[in-house]
Amino acid sequence: MKRTNQKQGFVQGAMILMIGTMTVKVVSMLFKIPVSNMLGGTGYSYFTNAYEIFNLISTIATAGFPVAISKMVSENCVVGKYRDNRKIFRISRMFFLLTGLACMSVMMLGAGMFARMIPNPGAKLSIICLAPAVLTCCLMSAYRGYYQGMQNMYPTSISQIIEAVTKMIFGLGLSWVVLYATRKEYAALGTVLGHVYSTAEQAQAVMAQLASAAAVLGVSISTAAGLIYLILRWRKLGDGVKEEAVMYAPKPQSSKTLLKSVIMIGIPVCMGSLAINLSGVIDLMTVTGRLADVMNTAPQTLLASYAGHIPQAEILNNSVHNYLYGAYSGKAGVIANLVPALTTGLAVSALPAVAESFAKGNRLRTQKSVGMVLRITAIVCIPAGLGISALPKEVCQLFFGYSNEVAVGAPLLRVLGLASIFIAMTGTINSLLQAVGRVSLPVKLILIGSAIKLTMNYILVGIPSFNIQAAPWSTLVCYLVITVLSLYALYRSIGSVGLFGIFMKPLLAGLLCAEGAKLTQNLLIQFIPSRFTVLISVTVGAIIYLLGLLMLKAIKKEDIMMLPKGEKMAKLLEKYSFLG
Repeated sequence: MKRTNQKQGFVQGAMILMIGTMTVKVVSMLFKIPVSNMLGGTGYSYFTNAYEIFNLISTIATAGFPVAISKMVSENCVVGKYRDNRKIFRISRMFFLLTGLACMSVMMLGAGMFARMIPNPGAKLSIICLAPAVLTCCLMSAYRGYYQGMQNMYPTSISQIIEAVTKMIFGLGLSWVVLYATRKEYAALGTVLGHVYSTAEQAQAVMAQLASAAAVLGVSISTAAGLIYLILRWRKLGDGVKEEAVMYAPKPQSSKTLLKSVIMIGIPVCMGSLAINLSGVIDLMTVTGRLADVMNTAPQTLLASYAGHIPQAEILNNSVHNYLYGAYSGKAGVIANLVPALTTGLAVSALPAVAESFAKGNRLRTQKSVGMVLRITAIVCIPAGLGISALPKEVCQLFFGYSNEVAVGAPLLRVLGLASIFIAMTGTINSLLQAVGRVSLPVKLILIGSAIKLTMNYILVGIPSFNIQAAPWSTLVCYLVITVLSLYALYRSIGSVGLFGIFMKPLLAGLLCAEGAKLTQNLLIQFIPSRFTVLISVTVGAIIYLLGLLMLKAIKKEDIMMLPKGEKMAKLLEKYSFLG
């Protein structure tokens, strides 16, 4: 019996999530760019440090369990166990409520300890203000995991957009109000919230702490808005399954059995997600500390590396390490993270679909689905990463304008652009491994990569001539190793899916795309000295890439057929022999 007309093919589901994700990313950039400019390098380090702690704790609280819910719900739908699904949803909401409350308390009460561990004591208030988001994100995960298991990606996508828009409005608004009020008070009375500070630099640092806390408070409000939407949608529309289908479904398993299954599947996946986030945590824990060591032992060598791009106030406040980390994470990191965001929807949408075919024992369909997911991931992320790597300064200036922080962060983006390709691949392959029952394997592989990154960070960032420039290289090596090992594990699990053809054709077209964009930029900048010329260069690169894909026949007919109105497009491309 069909469960709902809302069920989507995974490519269509991925497109829904991808459109939603790109909308979210655009809105998020409209939030992060002005926040970064308002707070400055050190102030933005408070913001990003709080986010890293939040990501770590929320991953512990939620990461694996939405995947577990999605996988179990999808497999139950194959055999019509809709009563089990409803019970899973009720259990998961209560489970996430308890874990969310516990983790929110840990983040809030331990804010001072976390800030000292980083070390960045100024981040304490931001960590406290972001803590409520752990609870709301936990509760959202129950709804999103359930809907994704039903292969209905609209609720996740819409809630993410609501979250992003609310974040932009409240995050920017609250941060601006706090900065305006504190600067006005300091100009009139020489105080900040009634306290007198010995220097203007100290007063500005406190203003940045307060403004950062206001910005992340806007984030907490935005997650509450996303949760409210999901609650209202569930009450009005439910899950789309007809009640008669639920009525005639088999008797559900006990709550204890279902919860145990969720935990047994969720914990390994959670550990894998935690391991992925370890990269950011490793940077958080090692980069600023090692840079502080360099400033104590060889300050002139470090400062000379950036030829006057570090403001004097940061040197006087002894916050150069935070300034550099803010430029790295707030400029280069923000742009590089756009690439894996492009394929997140594909990974989320593919998991229940692949799990369904694997549960039916259909090996051939599983191989075709896995091959399609990897091919689309490669087609999307390879040109994006190569393009960013080819034009790091131009892309950074497009988003953030001309500033000292851009001058520091842009060179780091050249390597991070390449790393972003493998970060995107890791996320997708992890979902595929989880879908075919290898839920614990990604943990081991990612821990291997994280150990490599930790070692490289500690040794290389501590070398004065390398300093923070070593951090992107450790990220690249980390995720390259993980990707290679994960692909080998996937091959061992389901057999050959033609990996050489899947990756080589997009790589060749991507190299042409990057080179074409770079040549176009070098030509245009001689006649149009504007940071917006990169938009033309990127457009030229995209056209070259599309032509390269068609000439190399990198796209297959089944890829097109899964798209809306794909049959017409497939016939047209097939007519001119452009399909593989």
